[in-house]
Formats: sequence, C-alpha cells, structure tokens
Amino acid sequence: MTFRFPNRIAVFGLVLTLLFLPGCSRVSIFYNTADFFIEQYAEDYLGLQSAQIASWRPTLDDGLARHRREELPYLAAFFDNLHRDAQQGFDEESVRCLLDEFEDLYRRHFRIVVDVASPLLAGLTPEQVGALDRKFQEDNEDEPDEDDASVERRDRKRAERYTESAEWWIGPLTVPQAAIIRDVTAAMPDTAAGWVAYRSAKQDMLVLLLEQRADEARIHRFLTDWLVEHNDLPPRLREARVEIRRRVVELFVRMGASFTPKQRARFAARLAGLRDDFMALQHKPRMAAMKCSGVQ
Repeated sequence: MTFRFPNRIAVFGLVLTLLFLPGCSRVSIFYNTADFFIEQYAEDYLGLQSAQIASWRPTLDDGLARHRREELPYLAAFFDNLHRDAQQGFDEESVRCLLDEFEDLYRRHFRIVVDVASPLLAGLTPEQVGALDRKFQEDNEDEPDEDDASVERRDRKRAERYTESAEWWIGPLTVPQAAIIRDVTAAMPDTAAGWVAYRSAKQDMLVLLLEQRADEARIHRFLTDWLVEHNDLPPRLREARVEIRRRVVELFVRMGASFTPKQRARFAARLAGLRDDFMALQHKPRMAAMKCSGVQ
C-alpha cells in the first residue's frame, strides 16, 4: 500500500510518509527529529529566509503536536488491525476494509499537511514563487513516454518495487510468489503520463494563485480540493485508482494465502513493531476505534 505525493511542496507530508518506510527502529528516531528535517526541507526547497522560518515554526510545532495527539492512535490501530489480519489470513472483505482505513489515514494526514503548508506558501515572496515555479518545471521536464517499450519498462520497474517491498516485509520470495507479483502488477493500468499531466496542471494553478497573492484561506481551499479530496481528478485517473485498488486486494489475498509459516511470522513481527512504535510515541498511549476492528 504505497502512494505517491502529487507534489513536493507538501513538506510535512514528506515526513509523515517516511514514517511508513521499512525499518521500525527508524520511526521513533525520525519522528522525534521531524521538526528539524521539515524545516531543512522547506528552507532548501523554497529558499526560505530565517525570519520566515521563525514565523512558521509555531505552526509547524502545532501541526506536529496535533499529529502526535490525534493521528498516532489511528496509526497504531491501523497496524494492529493489519497485524491481526496477517495472522488470521487475508480475505477480500478484510483487505477492502484495511484499504478504506488507509485512505482515511491519507486524508487525515493531508489535512494536517494543508494546515501547515498554507500559511507558509501564503508568505512567499515573488522571487520565491518564481523559484518554486522553476523547480516545478524542472521536476516535470521528463514526461513519461507512452510507447510500448516505455510502458513495458515501467511495468517491469513497478513489479521490482513491489517485489523489494514484499521481501522486506516477509523475507525472500518463492518462485510462485514472485510470479504472483508480476501477474498482478502487470494488470495494473499505466497512469504515469496522466499523473504527470494532472500534477503539472495543479502546480501551475498553485503558482498562479501565489503570483496573485492569494490569501491563506484561498490557498487552503485549493490545497484541500487537490491533495485531500481530489475533487477534480480526471475520470481516467479516477477509474485507474479503482482498478489499482482492486488489484491490490487481489495481491494481498493471493500473497497471504502463499505465506510460509516463517514469512507469516516475520510479517506479523514487522507489523507489531510498527504498532508498538506508534504506541510508544504517544504521551498517553491508546489505539483509536477504527472501522475494521470488528472485521474477522
């Protein structure tokens, strides 16, 4: 269950995503130094001045405190639910419910991203807005080719990414398991060009807002519509997301049924470690009530 950020200005979201990267021991270390990394990223990418950083720091601190207080219980509960299902065995109903939870987590996290990023973007100077526009253009210079060879190469790379991720979670794959991943990922629609075009258009709209000196409230609404609600996602991409989700359900069910006892134990240990880390990071440890808690 991975996702790609629609743009790189969501600096707070970058750190939240890193919490999902492999390596349970990294979570606590990185989480407790998140303010430093976010500030450095924002300063480097947006060319912020020290006064801008100082003015923004209370907003960032509030966002991080809110995340610790409100979101860690949901992250702990999500990994607890995933841990339970990994031990019991995945079926289509349980995986669909877990994906619903993951999408809810995404929206919850990006609401914080928007709250934290909006005042920062509203305070950019015209020179900084121009530099941001140039960075966006540089990011989008290499548009994905749509010839058969390019699509085939992306399919192969996607299978490799899924394979590497699976091996971290459960250990070395069997030959049939590698074939499952190749089979399922090959059936996923290729959306590279569509996502680049969509992201580029939204970046251009954001830059225009900043050039017009839009206020924080207007920027907040724009980012919410884009990053949280995906209100104007093109029909082709919306349909592709539905199909990819269906394939992810298939992948979990087929892979789960193929786990060896050793793989299942390793997967469960990884998930329990993440759950425990997110519990330990809370000042008053708890797990939030989530919709999948009753799914068997």
